[in-house]
Amino acid sequence: MENDKPCCPADALRRIRQIKINGIMTGITMLDECIAYVHNQNCCTDTEIRVALVKRVRIYNYIPKSVEGQYADALMDEYRKNRSGQEKIP
Repeated sequence: MENDKPCCPADALRRIRQIKINGIMTGITMLDECIAYVHNQNCCTDTEIRVALVKRVRIYNYIPKSVEGQYADALMDEYRKNRSGQEKIP
């Protein structure tokens, strides 16, 4: 994952996915890579997964403190969607 950073602004733009956060479509850079990274960390509880997702996504995206909980909810939903059908969610 560390070696998979965007090489240029154009590559970073291709890695933006939009998800609904607090009812607003929001672009998240490197979301799929962040989900894969957190999944490989083998976190055991939903709380650990939520914290890890926010921490990882925050590396590439600004997350306002006032809506951190809403981001965590949306990221967890995407994590579950992404992982369902591939492997069982912890």
